[in-house]
Amino acid sequence: MAKPFFSGNYGSALARVDTRPITEAGRAQGQMFANLGQQVGGMIEQYGLNKEKRNKLQATLEGQLSADPSVMQALTMTGDEAYDKKNQTLFDKVQSGNASIPDLERANGLLAGRTTQENAMLKKQNADTLQQKNELELSLGKALKDPTIRKAVGEASQAEALGDYAGSMVSEEYAKKVNDNRLLSAQTEYQQLKTELLKSQSSYNEGDIIEKEGVKFFYTGETFQPLNDSISKKTIQEAVIKGLDQAVVQTYFDDNYNYDEKSQTYTFDKSGFFGGKRNPMMEEAITILGLRGKIKPS
Repeated sequence: MAKPFFSGNYGSALARVDTRPITEAGRAQGQMFANLGQQVGGMIEQYGLNKEKRNKLQATLEGQLSADPSVMQALTMTGDEAYDKKNQTLFDKVQSGNASIPDLERANGLLAGRTTQENAMLKKQNADTLQQKNELELSLGKALKDPTIRKAVGEASQAEALGDYAGSMVSEEYAKKVNDNRLLSAQTEYQQLKTELLKSQSSYNEGDIIEKEGVKFFYTGETFQPLNDSISKKTIQEAVIKGLDQAVVQTYFDDNYNYDEKSQTYTFDKSGFFGGKRNPMMEEAITILGLRGKIKPS
């Protein structure tokens, strides 16, 4: 009898295979890839954050340098060779675009420190200036209580106002500026009268009083100074020049001339020491005002 090809106990249970090593290996590999993914993601995120931080630092730095380019020179020319060289190397890296984030942070810190220092100095300077101003005002206030000083200050202010008024009255440029053709014509006429007298000045003696075409002049020995012994109130009232303070000329007449209500005329006060005091520039301005008054408006 032939022997069967297969033999054995087929009714018994099959042996079980242990799959845990395979499962654990798969879990470990999966975890490894998961961790790697997180690391790569973190690196990408960190790169983005670093790039944003770098851009902000770079923009802040460029803004400060644009606002005050001299600050970089100030930080690299302190006189401390090592410090200056270190800062120069830093700013060279910044300008070349090769600066790291720590480099940019240090550069910004240097500029911020410089700004803080300058602000502190400016604050101190402002405080010192304010203190000096207060001290000066206090001293001035005390000085102005002195009648002599108060009078001198008032006279100086008045002299300045008279000078400004008279200077404009004789200025051809000012007449053109305010488009006052009557004033321009009066200036020309006055200069012509004075020029004609100067041409013949050798025939006059110092102290001579000459009247030419209704204008009176006093010869000083060198030049001819106009004299206004009298002038009508109407001429003064009508002598309004654009841009000039009419009160200045009115104050000059009130201080140095006597006013006659009946004739409505101002006459120079010749009563001596306490009388009027002629201001050569104002006398010249008044003469031009008088000549202007004779010119009819166009």
